[in-house]
Amino acid sequence: MEYQLEKDNCFVCENVFEGSSEQAVDLDFSLPDYCPDIERILKCRICPSVMSKNISADRLDVDGVAVIRLYYLDSKKQAVRLCEHTTPFSCSFSIKSPAQDLTAVVKVKTEYLNCRALTPRRLDIHGAFSVCVSVFARSQQEYCTSMTAPDIQQKKHSELISCLSGIGQQQFSISEVLDIGQGKGLPESILRSEFSIDIESAKALSDKVMLKGEAVLHLLYVTDIETGSQDTMSFNIPYTQVIDVQGISDISQNDIKLEVMNYDVALKSEYDESSTLVTLDAKICATVFAYNDKTVDVIDDAYSTDYDLELTEKNCRFSHISPMPDSDISVKQEVKTGDNGITKMIDTWCDSINSICTNDGNSLSAKGKINCCMLALDKDGVPFYAERPLEFTFKPDISDISDISADMDISCKNLSFRITGDNTVELKADLKIKGLVTESKTNRCIVSASADEEKPRVKDKNAALTLYYADKGETLWNIAEKYCTSVEAVQLENDLTDDVIQAHSMILIPM
Repeated sequence: MEYQLEKDNCFVCENVFEGSSEQAVDLDFSLPDYCPDIERILKCRICPSVMSKNISADRLDVDGVAVIRLYYLDSKKQAVRLCEHTTPFSCSFSIKSPAQDLTAVVKVKTEYLNCRALTPRRLDIHGAFSVCVSVFARSQQEYCTSMTAPDIQQKKHSELISCLSGIGQQQFSISEVLDIGQGKGLPESILRSEFSIDIESAKALSDKVMLKGEAVLHLLYVTDIETGSQDTMSFNIPYTQVIDVQGISDISQNDIKLEVMNYDVALKSEYDESSTLVTLDAKICATVFAYNDKTVDVIDDAYSTDYDLELTEKNCRFSHISPMPDSDISVKQEVKTGDNGITKMIDTWCDSINSICTNDGNSLSAKGKINCCMLALDKDGVPFYAERPLEFTFKPDISDISDISADMDISCKNLSFRITGDNTVELKADLKIKGLVTESKTNRCIVSASADEEKPRVKDKNAALTLYYADKGETLWNIAEKYCTSVEAVQLENDLTDDVIQAHSMILIPM
């Protein structure tokens, strides 16, 4: 005999594919004619960016460009110079998933880079960067909520879970004409640019979410090509963008990720020597995962008072997602700059942040390193470049950490410095930390139940009650199952409210 089970379902965000593709960089590169000779290499960087990504049912294609940026001292003026080389790349990933409406999040990161000057004008460059992709799908998870039959006893519990109500992904652009102003030197070329974007608020409406925030563009630029003199400038750019997300509402809990796919910065002074204008064109990809809370009843166990029951179970993983309070922390450390000392800082920036979040059973914490970059002048007035790591530890204020994990987004909002000695600098990084906390539990859930009607359970029908001596810690569920009765009947007969026996005692079992 097959028993009928009442079923329900919820949608979950399933990571259906995780992969990476390493792209090699091998160049035998000569400086263009307009670049002066190399005296000393300061820094060589790979700056990959994604131009487009296309996903279908079984394939993800990613196209982009990798810019090799060489910073060096020229042999005549001892000024910082920049030479760039751009190379396109493309890669494909085979995705074997039956799910529809796939969404891909793509990130690029530098693995390593070696650069050496063969001659004052010729370079040997070898390195690699990785294209890392995560593909998500909205999949359905089914579970049983009830079994309805006169002979069936069932044990349930309730779970507060987060159901995925929708996934949305949309690209948008930020295009601005910015003015450095007359108070600074006229820009003649850009040495370094850094673009970042942050979300300050997200207001969900019916099937849409409005993002408001601020983008920051930082520039290190040359004011005199002949001498190599530099200056810096930062621009704060507010933005508002509406993203379509089918299923989102004002009660949704949202996980929003912004990717800076690529951006381009150009000077108007290339066409007008007196211009202080800068043009910015940036392409952003917003990915939104919307969740709604739901309380579900799940059957943990069942038995029949009449027959031996055969149960089929499966693992069901339920998760509840909640926002982690935004936090601001500062990391400060004094570092050595080198034997040649330091007299002036030209520019500082954060190159990367690497962190890992762990739950050791006692606390939830994130530990990591910030790679701090410095471009400065030594005691002889010669520019030099240095990198120094700053370590940090962060523990969110979360009391109950059982079955808890966190997805933390850590960004450096400001990197400042103070020259404290002939060859020492105090670096201070202001970090902003936000993210989501996920509580996950795996339950054994019943998916089907059957019984052989020709093999009924043996019951003692000679008495209305049976005496049972229960030990402390025994459950009424196990006792009732053994004697083919119900937990409610045992509780009623003995005036009990707890499900667990609190002390060694005698109880009456109705038969």
